[in-house]
Amino acid sequence: MPKYGPAFGMATNSSSSTSDIIISSSSSSHQMETSHLPITAHKLNGQNYLQWSQFILMFIRGKEKDDYITGDSAAPETTASTYKKWIAENNMVMSWLVNSMTADIGENFLSFDTAKEIWTLQKKLSQIRKTHLKSSRLKASSTICVRETLR
Repeated sequence: MPKYGPAFGMATNSSSSTSDIIISSSSSSHQMETSHLPITAHKLNGQNYLQWSQFILMFIRGKEKDDYITGDSAAPETTASTYKKWIAENNMVMSWLVNSMTADIGENFLSFDTAKEIWTLQKKLSQIRKTHLKSSRLKASSTICVRETLR
C-alpha cells in the first residue's frame, strides 16, 4: 500500500528496498499549477516586454491555459456548471501574469476581470512605451545635431 509523502502528492512504495516514487496525475497537476516557484526569472519591468512575453507565453502554453489570454476560453454563463471552474482557472492565469511583473507594474492590473484583458492591455502599453522611446531617441538625436550645427 503506498504511503503519501508531503511534497508534490508523491507516494512511495514501501514494499521494495528502494523507494519508487509514484506521482498521481491529479495531485501533480494541481501542485504544478499552484506552485510558488517563480514563473520566470524575467519579470516584466517596462523595458523587456518581448523577452517577458515569450517566457510567460511558454509557461502558460505549457499549462494548457493559453485560451485564457487569447480569449478562446470565454466566460460561460454564471448559471453554467463550468462557471466556477472557469473563474478559478482565469484567476490562476491572472495571478501568473501579475506575479511575473514588477510590483509597480503588476498592481495596475489587480482590478481587471480576465487574463485576456491583462495580456491585451500590457501588449498595447508595451507598444506605446516602445513608440515613445523611439520618439525620445529621435528628439535627442535631432537636438544633438542642431547643437553640433550651431557650433
